[in-house]
Amino acid sequence: APMVICRLPLPSLRRIDLSFSEGLMRTPDFTGMPNLEYLNLKKCSNLEEVHHSLGYCSKLILLDLSFCGRLKRFTCVNVESLVYLSLIKCSSLEKFPYIQGRMKPEIQIRMQRSGIRELPSSNFQYQTHITELYLRYMVNLVALPSSICRLKSLVSLDVSYCYRLVSLPEETGDLDSLEVLDARGTLISRPPSSIVRLNKLKILMFGGFFRWIFKDGVHFEFPHVAEGLRSLEHLDLSYCNLIDGGLPEDIGCLSSLKELNLGENNFEHLPRSIAQLGALRSLDLSYCEKLTQLPEFPPELNKLHVDYLMALKFIHDLVTKRKKLQRVIFIPLYDKDAADNDSIYNLFAHALFQNISSLRHDFSASDSLSENVFTIWHHPKKIPNWFLHQGTDSSVSVNLPENWYIPDKFLGFAVCYDSNLIDTTAQLIPVCDDGMSCMTQKLTLSECDTESSDDSELYTPIHFFLIPLAGLWDASKANGKTPNDYGIIRLSFSGEEKMYGLRLLYKEEAEVEDLSQMTENNNEPTEHPLERAYSNA
Repeated sequence: APMVICRLPLPSLRRIDLSFSEGLMRTPDFTGMPNLEYLNLKKCSNLEEVHHSLGYCSKLILLDLSFCGRLKRFTCVNVESLVYLSLIKCSSLEKFPYIQGRMKPEIQIRMQRSGIRELPSSNFQYQTHITELYLRYMVNLVALPSSICRLKSLVSLDVSYCYRLVSLPEETGDLDSLEVLDARGTLISRPPSSIVRLNKLKILMFGGFFRWIFKDGVHFEFPHVAEGLRSLEHLDLSYCNLIDGGLPEDIGCLSSLKELNLGENNFEHLPRSIAQLGALRSLDLSYCEKLTQLPEFPPELNKLHVDYLMALKFIHDLVTKRKKLQRVIFIPLYDKDAADNDSIYNLFAHALFQNISSLRHDFSASDSLSENVFTIWHHPKKIPNWFLHQGTDSSVSVNLPENWYIPDKFLGFAVCYDSNLIDTTAQLIPVCDDGMSCMTQKLTLSECDTESSDDSELYTPIHFFLIPLAGLWDASKANGKTPNDYGIIRLSFSGEEKMYGLRLLYKEEAEVEDLSQMTENNNEPTEHPLERAYSNA
């Protein structure tokens, strides 16, 4: 039977916990409870009304109405002592309660997934001490009152996934203390120009995860930076339907920007000033299918997110422009099957080493060592089938075929392995044990692994590097012998077990023949794997 609680004179009562009371439809009259501090009505799934007398409870500290899906009437609340108010998932509540009193600076208001259609301007006009405002998933909210911009202490504003929200107030730039603005998954396509005045803002997100957010012909445009947003560190504009001109030419003025996410957009070119983002460490360009060329990389860029086809399309630029780039995060093509992704991954490995071999001639020089290591972060952990010798061990010995060394055609040993970079020893071992010395080179690769990654739980690093014969061959120890007198290549991984791959690398014409042979051995179709990937798009 429905539960209704009437007026109860309880002057000493401080705490009421009626959470999960499915039979509760209306709260008691709170007139006789002047010292009430905690009221927990969480998941009272049939609660329809909160008595208006709650507005007289000036000592109320916590009010939890989360998951009260049938709540319709909640007229006022006293906030003089209130620290926490939750209206999460009050999906039937369309009006925000009238605020009685002046809010405390530390108050937290949670309204995610509530049914509130508008926030009354009067509620925020004098509540200058609010520091956080969470409005996430308020699917009925179409606009924010301009009075929100008077919240001078507001540090975080979250309106993400308010699907009907089309704009921010023009005065948004007046939020002097704002550090986080999350507007992902909204219909906002023109942020107010005043937003660049938010010089304490560190995180700004307009991206989303739904391609259908913007209708056809609606494109996002970011305002001119005009040397503003001086503290901005993270900018997410993914899934914004950005086209050429949507990014300002002066985006390079964002002097503090560390992470820039531009994935899933439709531009063909990027502003040249991206190269001037001196603090940028991470750039996401995955699934930007119309992009015609990669920008010049900023000097400190360490991490680049790309999809398989983009990595293959721009492999030369990835090798030649990378500067301090250490991590290329590989994103699979989710509309392709595993065979397509594997084929593109193999082509990537082939193209990568062709480019590395054409640019790196002296692997023995310690100052160029880090430039010879190319790391991708990949899920799932996988060595490309392009590597003909694969396994998992702390060392690997591969028998070299007879006359493996072909002058002017042999480029070196292509190697890859997983997890962290460690010192690796390469050895050429002679065919006959007649006093010939091994050719040994120690690669201090551990010095190249300079930084941990927050992607380690999702992706596994796969390190690619080339060992040219010039770095391994010591003519002073050869005693008239040639490389073909050496029959084994051995790699040792400092005692640490590695998933590895190794392949003898030859110039382009032989390499294409090997690749064709590899695909035939794997029962792949005879057509070019990249052509197949595109034809299935």
